[in-house]
Amino acid sequence: MTRIALLGGGFMARTHAQSYGALKDRAEVAVVCALEGADAIAADLGAEAATDWEAVVGMEGIDAVDVCLPTPLHRPVAEAALTAGKHVLLEKPIALTLEDADAIGDAARATGRVLMVGHVLRYMPEIVEMRRLLDAGELGAPLAATALRLSAPPDWNQWMLDPAKSGGVLVDMMVHDFDILNAILGPAQTVIARAAADGLHFQMLLEHPGGNGAIEGSHAMPGSYPFTANLRVLCERGVLEHRFVAGAGDEVADAMQSVLGVHPAEGEARRFHEDVDPWGAQIAHFLDCVSGGGEVRDGSFAQARAALAVAVAAQTAAESGAPQNIGH
Repeated sequence: MTRIALLGGGFMARTHAQSYGALKDRAEVAVVCALEGADAIAADLGAEAATDWEAVVGMEGIDAVDVCLPTPLHRPVAEAALTAGKHVLLEKPIALTLEDADAIGDAARATGRVLMVGHVLRYMPEIVEMRRLLDAGELGAPLAATALRLSAPPDWNQWMLDPAKSGGVLVDMMVHDFDILNAILGPAQTVIARAAADGLHFQMLLEHPGGNGAIEGSHAMPGSYPFTANLRVLCERGVLEHRFVAGAGDEVADAMQSVLGVHPAEGEARRFHEDVDPWGAQIAHFLDCVSGGGEVRDGSFAQARAALAVAVAAQTAAESGAPQNIGH
């Protein structure tokens, strides 16, 4: 049984808490720590509530720390937890800067603890199936990929609205798509980016070893527009396309739709959907690595850093108007 300290009291902490509730035969959340919201989450899990993260990460009897705190806290919290000998599951993005990301990675290497970053798209069943089909070569090699992620402004808390704290569209939100395109086409090498709507909307072209990528990301959508994400991969013998839409306005929560379309050049199209909690699958893999000592497969430090490197380069490209090389 792995004993967990869950840090955070917002939406993502509540999401992780629900997943831990379904994994209670493998993990026990012993303490929930946040300035606000910890009491309710802790009550649901039968855990202790706390407000001092520095005291919590040093507690005896805690095996792992799950960090769902604002991004500016990622480096100090993760470094402290790793130094205290705890394994760390850290919500994406790994950090706001590559310097901070490298410091977290250095701490993980120095202590030998498991560090996993919550790039949960890698655990979404439709994306898992897409990657399986690509690896199997059913439609031939991928040639190019197009992604979009469109949202209204993230007004559910104040820090998310401040790009200096959240990283804005590119670092906080589009890091998902940079990560998945890296997984499909290899680490991005160059990026061209253009911004609109006062830096709330971006369009990007990327060069990868396995083909070109095109990405659109936005926090400029009106509140009536549903959260929409799409990933389309052109292959030698067909197309794979994942579509995701979540309700907005007066639409109910069950309006959420996630489906993978498989469109071979020859034969009938088919659809794939599976009711799997991606956060639960992600946490289960983290627990596997903690208990079994294995390497992180999806959500590793190297993957998270590579995605952040694309986001940082895209920001520079948008500000300068010039293409940027991406160092990994």
